[in-house]
Amino acid sequence: MTKNIISIKNLKKGFSEKIICENETFGIHEKDKIGLIGINGCGKTTLLKMLVGIESADEGTITFRKDITTGYLPQIPQLNPELSIYEQIYFSEKKEFHLIRKYYKILDELKSHQSKLNEEYQKLIKEMDAQNVWEIEIKAKSILSKLGFKDISQKIKILSGGQKRRVDLARVLMDDPDVLFLDEPTNHLDIDTIEWLQEYFRNYNGIIVFITHDRYFLDAVANKIMEIEKGKIRFYYGNYSYYLKKKEMESFALQRKEIRRTSQLKKELKWLQRGAKARTSKPKDHLDRVKELIDKSYLTNDSELDISFVNKRMGKTILEIHNVAKSYEKELFKNFSHIFQKNERIGIIGANGCGKTTLLKMITNEIKPDAGKIKAGMNTHFSYFKQDAGDFSKNKTVIEYIREFADNIRTSDGVLHSASEMLQKFLFDKKMQQNKISSLSGGEKKRLYLLRSLMFGSNFIILDEPTNDLDIKTLEILEDYLDAFKGCILVVSHDRFFLDRVVDYLFIFEEDRIVKFPGNYSDYLLVKRFREEKTKIQNTKKTKLLKTKIQKEKTTKLSYNEKRELEFLENEIEELEDRKIQLEKKIENEASSLSHLDFKSITDELKKIEDKLNKSSERWLELEEINL
Repeated sequence: MTKNIISIKNLKKGFSEKIICENETFGIHEKDKIGLIGINGCGKTTLLKMLVGIESADEGTITFRKDITTGYLPQIPQLNPELSIYEQIYFSEKKEFHLIRKYYKILDELKSHQSKLNEEYQKLIKEMDAQNVWEIEIKAKSILSKLGFKDISQKIKILSGGQKRRVDLARVLMDDPDVLFLDEPTNHLDIDTIEWLQEYFRNYNGIIVFITHDRYFLDAVANKIMEIEKGKIRFYYGNYSYYLKKKEMESFALQRKEIRRTSQLKKELKWLQRGAKARTSKPKDHLDRVKELIDKSYLTNDSELDISFVNKRMGKTILEIHNVAKSYEKELFKNFSHIFQKNERIGIIGANGCGKTTLLKMITNEIKPDAGKIKAGMNTHFSYFKQDAGDFSKNKTVIEYIREFADNIRTSDGVLHSASEMLQKFLFDKKMQQNKISSLSGGEKKRLYLLRSLMFGSNFIILDEPTNDLDIKTLEILEDYLDAFKGCILVVSHDRFFLDRVVDYLFIFEEDRIVKFPGNYSDYLLVKRFREEKTKIQNTKKTKLLKTKIQKEKTTKLSYNEKRELEFLENEIEELEDRKIQLEKKIENEASSLSHLDFKSITDELKKIEDKLNKSSERWLELEEINL
């Protein structure tokens, strides 16, 4: 039986007419990894803030066991722009963090006051050694490296929004709390980093309560699903796949109940239709039961997002990219060409900052390539869903925002709808249409921007990170729409499930080039893993072959000195290979206990061994060729 760490009793919270939760009682236990799901605007972020203590409940209590530490990752980072990265991640009052902050401060000051501070520096190093502080430093550098940071002395104010988000994630992970509360932790992370974070959380010893739209991540990490629906909180004791199976079973059970209800209702209605005389002979409770059967339905008539727009026919020429190149501080890509065919569905993947969004902006003529040319067909009409919907005026209402672009919108069935009718199809009822945009949740803003991006009936849809902040239900409906879409799709996304569902071709950004791959993300992952395994096997074979050759008896074609050199090289290469394996195993098995000095020493030695092996192997091959 696991311990109850957080007790929630009779929790109630609401805003105007929207109820987040009402009289909810539940517990959060040790080892829980809870995925919090629900449609945009249902109150997921609000509930998370209540658990953290940022938002107060209307009624009820939230009680933590004694001495429990917590960490919170908000959707929008609240960082001090004047601090450096290292000051931000070592933020808490832990003694070890205080020592590390002091260490970096002295390092900066030593550049100009070396003699004055050297004694203090030496004293601090001894204290850090005694406290095993270097383990924390190694962990920090490992996490920051995975998140794409090398220079941790950079100020927060010069970082991009995505970089700030990743620093905030590092801050939370470094504090290593008993309970992690995370609001969309995979936002602004590339796919490789998401897979690393996924594994990190799978092995995390504490409790995690997290909101995410990433279905693969949710399935891999969560051992419980907490669903918010119409002010009710329900738990499903399994991962996301288990949740889907249970929801399907529940839906089937409700349908069976509805069939029984309608069958019973038909019988009772026949009785009612027999005439007034017969009815007067029936007891009143029988009449009440008929009324209850009429009023009560087991199937809810929920509004569902309806995406359907008329789209224009494509011409012979759709979009041609010829030998384009682009550089900023570094070369992003060069000599990239592609001629788009009808109904192509292409996903774009790569590390953050590699130029994915830059390519989209070149296609939509927002920026020019340094070399090459891009030609769009006369009948090609783009819809461009940007990563950052920055054109919102917070003082405008929802209806005013849409009417800025169109008063009427035509759907795929040819019917012309008013802006208000179209907003209702996108789950913005008439009352909500009068709300200021500033009052919407992040996901509701994204849904509004989705309507704005798609409503003009294009035949070429470009999506830049469309899944950020959208709830899973909206994503599923968007995926259905894209499945049926008669046109080209080009999408940048870190959402592996979305890529698998929507695309059948990839542009992969690798260093300074773009590689084309025929298949979806899972196909690419299989090939990537196969190649990595093949390379590993080939390297092992080469090593064995080299050792086999070393062990062969030599003829006397060499001079005496050359023969002595060959024997020496054989022994040296074998010793170097053994030493290399020892050091690699040491890093793998003892990473958490190595000091930064140990780590540097090992990596320096490995580099020297690699250089020496290359030189010795080349010379050995020269002599062996003569000797054969």
